[in-house]
Amino acid sequence: MAKAQINYTVDRGEVWERLLILKDRRTHRKRVPVEAAASVLIDGVKYVIPAEITSEGGVLLTMSAANTEWMEDGEYSWDMVATVSRSALLTSTPLTETLVVYGTLVVQTYDNITPMSSDGVTEALEIVA
Repeated sequence: MAKAQINYTVDRGEVWERLLILKDRRTHRKRVPVEAAASVLIDGVKYVIPAEITSEGGVLLTMSAANTEWMEDGEYSWDMVATVSRSALLTSTPLTETLVVYGTLVVQTYDNITPMSSDGVTEALEIVA
């Protein structure tokens, strides 16, 4: 199981998107995932970060402005697990490998600009079952 650490910053009340392109560490070739799931741990509760496999073979993580607005400023642990399909050399046997990406999400509020007025509607992320 390959692991990689990536830290991101989330601006509270803003849309957050990150496109992850998975590559083999040894050959640096692109790896196309067949499924992916991501989550963030906030105050002991694990929430789903919506993850979608794109037509280019990447994993797109997204949170809407309403999703990020309810988060308090701070540092939160996040992770993503992706299953990558590949074939062994000289065989047609399909193999799968699990890749793990983890790190920290730093949530911050703009302090140097006037924030847009909020409509008061926030939408928490879905809780991991």
